[in-house]
Amino acid sequence: MNQLQIDQLILLTIKRLGINGEGIGYYKRLAVFVDNTIPGEVVEVKIIETKDKYAIGEVVKFKETSKERITPPCKYYDKCGGCQIQHMSYAEQLRQKQLLVVEAFDRYYEGNLRKIRFNETLGMEYPWRYRNKSSLPVRHDGTKVVVGMYAKNSNHLVYIEDSMVENELITKKRQEILDVLTKSQVDIYNPKSKTGSLKYIVIRGFEETNEVQVTFVLTNHDKKLINVLRRLDVTSANYTINNDPKAIEIFGDEVIHVAGKEKINGKLGDLKFEISPAAFFQLNSKQTLVLYNEIKKAARLTGKEKVLDTYCGIGSIGMMLAKDALEVRGIDTNRDGIEDANRFAKLNNINNTRFYAGNIIPFMHQFKDEGFVPDVLIVDPPRKGMDLNLINYLKKNPIKNVVYVSCNPSTLAKNVNHLQKEYVVEYITPVDMFPQTSSVEAVCLLKRR
Repeated sequence: MNQLQIDQLILLTIKRLGINGEGIGYYKRLAVFVDNTIPGEVVEVKIIETKDKYAIGEVVKFKETSKERITPPCKYYDKCGGCQIQHMSYAEQLRQKQLLVVEAFDRYYEGNLRKIRFNETLGMEYPWRYRNKSSLPVRHDGTKVVVGMYAKNSNHLVYIEDSMVENELITKKRQEILDVLTKSQVDIYNPKSKTGSLKYIVIRGFEETNEVQVTFVLTNHDKKLINVLRRLDVTSANYTINNDPKAIEIFGDEVIHVAGKEKINGKLGDLKFEISPAAFFQLNSKQTLVLYNEIKKAARLTGKEKVLDTYCGIGSIGMMLAKDALEVRGIDTNRDGIEDANRFAKLNNINNTRFYAGNIIPFMHQFKDEGFVPDVLIVDPPRKGMDLNLINYLKKNPIKNVVYVSCNPSTLAKNVNHLQKEYVVEYITPVDMFPQTSSVEAVCLLKRR
């Protein structure tokens, strides 16, 4: 039972990092979550929220600080909820992300952890200015048009001029757009009165090609705003209408192209892509190549292997592996993504790939009947992990090598635990796709017993 009270002051030693970047200490075996702390620090904490099995506190005073603590370089860090761990040196961020993976396996994996090799986290040489897409709410501050990011666990919008994790092309272009919008005296959305037209600005900017795609998210067909959009100095100008104040998705059902090219050119290494406003594309182009090279290393291709890429999206992993494989097939339930994947394969003159829209298991049975039995299975599921049907399939039909790409260490550990009778975990390599945040990707190599 929780013995802590609101406003109670306690002394806490931070033991580990939580999945949301908060420090975790223990008061009489009760977990207490505290933002802006680093494992090893001793802090005086005021309790601000209590639950049955944990409490949340805020730092009143640092008694002992970590040598890895730094002053966050972003002036919005203590106000905005976009990044969680800027207060750590980058070396410590990478170490803590490795520990997040290890701790997930310690908690959910019932096999022998000492037989698993947990590699160091692969980081970026320059862990800033990496995001190639920004989707920000728009407001009018009484003087000019501004954008912002929501404070953590809040509807309070923190106005920002520059985010240090987005690339400079986006920052420069957005400021130009905001200046034009201010001068044009357009109708900006007000969340309190639920009036106004322009709700979000979505900007995608690829430094590799120097092309910028802008999409206005409107609450109605505002002719003045659409005309302003049409005059912007961008590669591709578009709008979508979303008038549902409770909508989770930013985009509406349809995206209307108004000026420039319908799609912009993106690149991942030698691969070329043509990206529409609603299409998925990796947010960190530079580090995606590091991730894909790690997948390629785990696959250990010799040119004779059949590769199956599941949850394949736009097929970028499969296409990256294609030149070193005999044949690559990909499966995803998103039909638009599969159409893009097959189109991108033609665009890049890749002839040994084919991508299919639908559920994984029926296609795996179909492929087996056709004589396509994969030597390597690539699994890159969403945060909830692998589909139970795929886990059950692999228990009965274990494929020689499975390369599991995970964005959630907990579901990775749980899924691998279900498969431990059929597979040995050879190693796990964390990859830092989103520096300054608590997110961690991991590449796990499973070999059939």
